[in-house]
This record gives sequence, C-alpha cells and structure tokens, in this order.
Amino acid sequence: MRLRATYVFFCVVLAGALASSAWLSPGRAEESPCFTGGGSVKEVLDACAAYIGSGATDKDKLVTAHSVRAMAFSAIRDLDAAISELDEAIKIDTAKPNSYFMRAAALDAQKHYDKALADLDEAIRLNAKHGDYFLLRGIVYRGKGDLDQALVAFNEKIKLDPDASAGYSKRGDLYRERKEYDLSIADYDRVIEIEPEGAKGYIDRGWVFVLKDDLDKAGADFDRALKLHESAPSALVGRGVVKSRKGNPTDGSADLALARQLEPGIFDEIRKLGVE
Repeated sequence: MRLRATYVFFCVVLAGALASSAWLSPGRAEESPCFTGGGSVKEVLDACAAYIGSGATDKDKLVTAHSVRAMAFSAIRDLDAAISELDEAIKIDTAKPNSYFMRAAALDAQKHYDKALADLDEAIRLNAKHGDYFLLRGIVYRGKGDLDQALVAFNEKIKLDPDASAGYSKRGDLYRERKEYDLSIADYDRVIEIEPEGAKGYIDRGWVFVLKDDLDKAGADFDRALKLHESAPSALVGRGVVKSRKGNPTDGSADLALARQLEPGIFDEIRKLGVE
C-alpha cells in the first residue's frame, strides 16, 4: 500500500529532528531503548513510558522521551498519539523549536494546515536559520492550495541550504504544478547536479519533459533513472508512456503492466502530475 507523501514526510521529519539534536548519540545514550533507539516499537514505547513515569526531573531527557514515543507512534501510524506526546514535550519546555516542527509535520499529515502553520511560526521564531522549517512551511502551504506562499517558503529553504536537494525538488514540483515547466526543469537540473546517483531527479524531470511533449529527453531521463533504480514504478510508467507515444505500444504496455504490478496505485499518482 502506498503511504501518503505527507505521512512519509512526517516520519522523515521525526527521525531527522531527533538525529539533528543528537538525542540518540552515544554520548547521551542510556541503557533504556528509549535513549538507545534500539528494540521493537513496543519496547521503545514501554521504555519511554517507564522513564517518564519514574519521577525523573531532567527536562531535556523528558522531552527526548516524549519525542521518541512520538516517533514510535508514527511508526505504527498513530498520529493522534504522536501529537499527544509532542504536546507533552512542549509543556515541559516551550523553547525547543524542534518540538513545534515535529508536531507541525504530524498536523500537516492530518491536513490540519492552519495549526501546522502556527507551530511552524513558533519554530521559526525560535530559530529562523533552520531551512527545514521553511521546507515544511512550503509543503503545508502547498497542501492548503496557497502556491504563492509555498514558493516564498521554498525560496527561503534554498537560500538557507543552497547545497541541499530537497528545496529544489519541492520548488520544482511547485513550478510543474503552476505549468512553469522551464523553471521546474532548472530546479530538477540542480537536484541531479547535487545527487547524480539518485533516480528521483531524473524521474521528476522526465515527467516535465513529457508534459512539454519532448519525448526524446523524457525517454533519456527515464532510461537513466531505471539504470539507477531498475524497479522504480514511476520511471517504468514514464518509459512506457514514451514508447507508446513514439509508436511502440507493445513494449510500452509491458512497462506499464510491470509498474502496475509493482505499485497498483501508480497510475493515479502519475495523473496527479497532470499527465493523461
């Protein structure tokens, strides 16, 4: 089953926020799975609950325990419980921007866009130099349908982190949605420059070339993506579409059938790009 992109991003945000704070680093590790990050989801949940209920007074470790529980709940797709844990983390220490950031990601995954933006405003007030806060703000605004504000946020992400691919990738998606295809391609060019061995940049650029009806360049991008990731469903669909439109429907149908087998909902995802 395909996970919603916002949910996947939420999980990435949780893991990244925890890692960026070195909460699970050996220097601060405890024997408890709550602080080592080891064990099953249940073991982590139970260990963190035990620490929280132990009467401990170390605010940093209590915030960590609630945040790790939020990450564990996210792993079993219980976003309500994850948000409750982050509520508790914020009650303990209102000055940690990552707690608001993580909660905003969960709220975005639930499509509570205004609440997510309020949390991001607070995170940015506390630390306006963290590019991922603006990245998420752009994602939230895009989900809300405010593409102009989303673009402002993605621009800020790129300004703060010019050598990271994520801002260019999200801005490229936004330009594609706005049918500003040349600007979209330029951003995907930058993604490929930063991550030449990643298939996603080639796939994303390939679909823009399809939308521009530049089938030769689209085909080259999908071929390159499949060399890097031979079972990428989106690239298989792309190659199949290019073959079919160039007069080779038999080979095209084989690619499309394999893509559907690998990911049954892939055609719905491609239609969302504006491809018919």
